[in-house]
Amino acid sequence: MVKRNSIFMKLLAGNLLLMMAIIVLGGLFSYRLLDEHLRHDEELTQEHLAGIVQRCVEQAYAADANTIDALCKTIARQDLAGSQIRITVLAYDGQVLGDSVSNARTMENHKTASRPEVLAALNGQTSRDVRYSDTLKTDLTYLAKPLTHNGRIVGAVRLAIPVKVAMQGEQFLRKALAYSALAGLGVAIVLGLLVSWIWYAPLKRISITARQLTQGDLTAHAVPEGPGELADLARAFNEMRSSLSSQIRAVAAERENLQTVLVTLGEGVVALNAAGKIVLLNQPASRLLNILPADAVGKDLPMVLRIPEVTSIHTQCVSTGLPVGRQIEIHRDGHRRIVDVQAAMVPSGQSQEISSLLVFRDVTVLARTSAVKAEFVANASHELRTPLATIRAAVDSLASAIADDPDSVNKLLGMLDRHVQRLENMTKDLLDLHLVESGKIRLTLETIPLKSLAQWCASQFGPRAEELKISLDVSASPEDAALCSDRKLLELILRNLIDNALKFTPTGGSVQCAMTMQGDRAVFRVSDTGCGIRPEDQPRVFERFFQADASRTGDTRVRGTGLGLAIVRHSAERLGAEISLQSDVGKGATFTVSVPGGNS
Repeated sequence: MVKRNSIFMKLLAGNLLLMMAIIVLGGLFSYRLLDEHLRHDEELTQEHLAGIVQRCVEQAYAADANTIDALCKTIARQDLAGSQIRITVLAYDGQVLGDSVSNARTMENHKTASRPEVLAALNGQTSRDVRYSDTLKTDLTYLAKPLTHNGRIVGAVRLAIPVKVAMQGEQFLRKALAYSALAGLGVAIVLGLLVSWIWYAPLKRISITARQLTQGDLTAHAVPEGPGELADLARAFNEMRSSLSSQIRAVAAERENLQTVLVTLGEGVVALNAAGKIVLLNQPASRLLNILPADAVGKDLPMVLRIPEVTSIHTQCVSTGLPVGRQIEIHRDGHRRIVDVQAAMVPSGQSQEISSLLVFRDVTVLARTSAVKAEFVANASHELRTPLATIRAAVDSLASAIADDPDSVNKLLGMLDRHVQRLENMTKDLLDLHLVESGKIRLTLETIPLKSLAQWCASQFGPRAEELKISLDVSASPEDAALCSDRKLLELILRNLIDNALKFTPTGGSVQCAMTMQGDRAVFRVSDTGCGIRPEDQPRVFERFFQADASRTGDTRVRGTGLGLAIVRHSAERLGAEISLQSDVGKGATFTVSVPGGNS
């Protein structure tokens, strides 16, 4: 259905108004010309009839008045033009000689009655006048001609035609023009409908195509048809659609790339518009801040993120226009996190929506690492300072007692030996830890039989176990099993685990080292019957310089460097191995290392 205010109705109304104006103006102009032509024809006809009557009367002028009167009535009855004419013949003195309508004898003298056309005719001129006739009670058009006989004017002949006869011709003319106008209007309506539809149909199809494009249908296509300009418009529209489709695809691709970057980005990103409302919040920011994007987009920053420090950073950045960065502390789900917050303004013109950016980076691990490093330096300094101070005191005492007290000398020498050995062990462990942690040790993969590793462990720690009166059992199953790995790192792991087990196992206890194959992995399990590890200490046993209380060993002289299990953890990571701990206080501990690369 065509709407009332559609372009089709506007085109139709415009065409109809234009055609109606043409018809009206053409009708008026035609009516004026035809009316003038009709009036001219009527005058010529009246004058022609008057001339005929003039000649007839002039030929019969010698007869008496009755003959002239009869001639007038005879001619009027014939009415050559069917115009209801009235013929009057006048003598020079104004007396009526004959009349086609009335009795000539009873009619008044026309000369004395001041008939202008009669007076003009008696003076030899053809004259015309229109006036009301008292005899016929109607308006008449009078035409008078002079009547001559033997070369002189002897009277006048007057011919009168009712005005209504002329009006009938005008009425016919008006009716004819009116019917013509109606017919022309009908034709104009048909032509207007046709012309309007010729223009409207292509425009309607282009409009439908445009509406489909606005709804996201980029496959819509306008058919180039109709007049040349409309066909050009359809082709231009299709070109615009193709260009718009390409631009939309490019923008969509860029947006997808941006979304991919934001999703895969490790840092949390929050984008805000000029009004301070959140426009975008990526998944890392959602996880870090514990905020759903659907609950944040479109809302003010302080209403969503109730952290005054973040609001202050953003406000300072917006007010100064300069990047602002700061580390803050937040608490989420009972955990304390250190977050580095960076705020920056987006240059104008690059985005119509985004005005500023907040970037959140969780630096908790880095901060903890820095704290561990600081603690490491402090612990290392403390651990080195203690044996050095002891050595310095022993040296000073030895210098004063070397001559007088041989027993004290031997005691001091033993003390020096123990602490020097501790310094050597600590230096060696620090070097091993540094090499393993820094990745400077290159992996040298080789096929290593488990039996050879068991023999190495027995030879390395068997004498020490006998000295400490601890049972050491090293086994490999099956005997022909082997794995492909780095032997140095495996020996480093086993040495520190077995050494740690011997330290914390009392006299009469036992230490077991079992090497087995489980699928494509070699499993090394070191167990002891020592004092065990408290549950609260278990998460920290792999930290640098962590040591259990010396009283747990039963011998306060038994102390390690606190680096052995840290070396084990880093060596296992280098091999891609997994390490676990099971321990009960008073029952011992079991360390299990699962190393990939096994083959049986």
